Amino acid sequence: RQVDFYIMAYLNSPDGWSQYGYFFEPADKFRARVLIRLSMSKTIDKICGVSPMLSCAMLGGKHMFLCAERWFCGAKGSGLDLENYRQYMVSHEMGHILGKEHSKCPGKGKRAPVMMQQTIGIGECIPNTNVKE
Repeated sequence: RQVDFYIMAYLNSPDGWSQYGYFFEPADKFRARVLIRLSMSKTIDKICGVSPMLSCAMLGGKHMFLCAERWFCGAKGSGLDLENYRQYMVSHEMGHILGKEHSKCPGKGKRAPVMMQQTIGIGECIPNTNVKE
């Protein structure tokens, strides 16, 4: 249940998708428009076929799989502390559900877009969790 609390807080963060008018509320699995699961990387690899230790969500879909190992340990390459990494992780995957594609670092010293794959590194960008680019 504590994970649910954090996910709702991240989804409704003032720095999150709420800036664009989205509001998220918990619902049981029968009424939910989006199903969010904390999953082991082996499960995510089997379901999504992505590189090990990444989370996934289908573009415009309704299923989000958050990598449990990353949830508990973060990603050093992102340059974010654990709490901010979790914010990024949830916001990034929700972005896919909202139809957003991956983006790249806009340039040296600029904020990394949330839709950039910050988990695998931010290059010359500055770590960022705010969805406004």
